[in-house]
Amino acid sequence: MKHSFKLRKSLLKNIYTERLGFSSITVENKKDVENTINTILNFIGLETSLIPVNCSYNFINSTAYFQLELRNGVNKLEFFESIKKFEEYVEVIDAQAV
Repeated sequence: MKHSFKLRKSLLKNIYTERLGFSSITVENKKDVENTINTILNFIGLETSLIPVNCSYNFINSTAYFQLELRNGVNKLEFFESIKKFEEYVEVIDAQAV
């Protein structure tokens, strides 16, 4: 099971500085997107149920694209709860969940 996201780099920077307490973030390629999302998942306790896949970054519109996939062996019902928790945490208000 997968759920797709499209988040602006500015939203990721706000999460890192305001919510996680880091002073800076670098997002310039797909590996940076993957590391950034993994850090957020670890911080909110979802690293055991979700994993970022198909990560990419678009320089032209400063947008990160990724999918959150259910880890093997995790109950499928937990997927929906985990996605909801992730969305609430990052406040996907101005981002577009695809």
